[in-house]
Amino acid sequence: MNKYLHGLHWGLVIIVAASSVAIAKTSLSIWQTSQVNEFISNPADFEHVPDNANAQFSQASYDVEQAKPEEALDRLTQVLNTEDKALEAAAYFNRGNINLRAARELAAGDSARIALVGLAKQDYRTALLIDSNVWDARFNLEIALLMAPEVVSANKAYKKRKGSQSVVVKAVGFRVDLP
Repeated sequence: MNKYLHGLHWGLVIIVAASSVAIAKTSLSIWQTSQVNEFISNPADFEHVPDNANAQFSQASYDVEQAKPEEALDRLTQVLNTEDKALEAAAYFNRGNINLRAARELAAGDSARIALVGLAKQDYRTALLIDSNVWDARFNLEIALLMAPEVVSANKAYKKRKGSQSVVVKAVGFRVDLP
């Protein structure tokens, strides 16, 4: 009987130790989640951005409000590697919005405007591929298409410009034997 009580005692000690570890892990997870939630609610109060996709997304929104679009684009690019498809679609949508706003501020004949509108269209299309129910992305894609229409030429044969010449480039390779 003494061996049975001794084994039961050590089994109980192991259960208590495992429970303590589980409680510590859960408490740490809850604390980290509360820190992220506090950051999301007011990012201006924090100096450091937590390493969390939702926090990065929140900071990107704050950067847009503070007229820092380049930093917002960088943060949204970091968010694109998340497993949360809704957050990823929202990040693409917001990247498109930043590029479209920047394009609208440029003159109509500026070549950078067309490039920015092209980036915005690409981001809106990617957001729609991830989640086809993002109606704001559909609307903004239409605006971007109005700014820089995509004209598809139907059945036009390719014509060589006058005066153009064919250029042949020959690549020569060599090998370096290392000692």
